[in-house]
Amino acid sequence: MSGQNVVEKRILTLLSREIMSTSQVAKKLNMRRELTAGYLEALRHQGKLEKTKVGKSNIYRTIAAIEGVDRN
Repeated sequence: MSGQNVVEKRILTLLSREIMSTSQVAKKLNMRRELTAGYLEALRHQGKLEKTKVGKSNIYRTIAAIEGVDRN
């Protein structure tokens, strides 16, 4: 499994448990916020995440969490 896939899987696992902002995900994964934002946007474009703007923050959650099913 490539490094990118490992990071994406870790992000999806985190967001399947709770909704989080870009900064929260970055902190949990010990990554730079800018790099994390890139991964989150890539996953959103793949249809795996939904983004909601709350004030200045981008909040992400998995599509599976929205539908109430687990997509692994």
